[in-house]
Amino acid sequence: MSQNTDRLMSYRSKAEIQKWLLLMPGVILYGIFNFIPLIGLFGMALMDWKGIGPMEYVGLENFKLIFFDPYYRDGFLNALGNNIIFFGVIITAMLVIGTIFALLLSFKTYGREVYKVIFFLPYPLAGAAVAVLMNMIFRDNGPVNTLLVDWNWAEKPIPFMGDKDLSIYMLASFFSWHRMGFAIMLILSAIVAVRLDLVEAAFLDGARRLQAIRHVVLPVLMPAIIVIFVIIMVDTFNNADMTLLIFGPAGGPGYGADVMGSYLYRAAFGAGSTDPVLGYGVAAVVGILTSLVIMPAAIFSAIQNNKK
Repeated sequence: MSQNTDRLMSYRSKAEIQKWLLLMPGVILYGIFNFIPLIGLFGMALMDWKGIGPMEYVGLENFKLIFFDPYYRDGFLNALGNNIIFFGVIITAMLVIGTIFALLLSFKTYGREVYKVIFFLPYPLAGAAVAVLMNMIFRDNGPVNTLLVDWNWAEKPIPFMGDKDLSIYMLASFFSWHRMGFAIMLILSAIVAVRLDLVEAAFLDGARRLQAIRHVVLPVLMPAIIVIFVIIMVDTFNNADMTLLIFGPAGGPGYGADVMGSYLYRAAFGAGSTDPVLGYGVAAVVGILTSLVIMPAAIFSAIQNNKK
């Protein structure tokens, strides 16, 4: 009995050591390229620096600009509000549309392997390629507006890219199309793990299809849904490339598509010759605030993974 216990403890110790050895390269790389720069933001936030020349210590002045100066505060709140809408549209589309298509692909549909490739095809594309492609499709003389006018569904071209109220939703639709394959494949992999005998038992007990999906399938999908939620939240609040490529550093007309990433870029570099270049100190404050918004989701994901 004692020997078996010692062997079990020895096995667990080796497994624990192996786990940490496998984790260490990733932890070291993350610390060098992510955690250390994040800590450096706190020091940078206390400085006034344009990227060239000496740094000047200004204390909490950069924070005061963001929180109390009407111009910068309103811009920050507008970017934060747009980012929440941006994230809400994308996560809703991915969880609803992604789950529907994943469930359809899980059935024995003819050609489903081809459908998987089609759905996942946009994901490897660069954000710049997606931005250029979607901009060509939805511009005033693009194919979408041409069809709407030719079919008398619209009297004149709809300014999808030039309307302040539409711009953030167009940006969200581009991002959703680009990342939809990721959500579908992740949910589909979770569906494969569903035990068919439990589904069959539910049907034998009189459960309908929707009831079986709700009480048997969805609980299995929750880990995948949490992963999608966290990854998309991090992506959307760090998104800057697609916004800058389509709408420029000003975030489109009336800052309608301005999100936290583009606001951070504009805080560091300005949006043109008429805008003030605030420097890296204010941009560091925006980066810190963005990290604080994302942090609860990351902590929740870490807690959930630790329970497994």
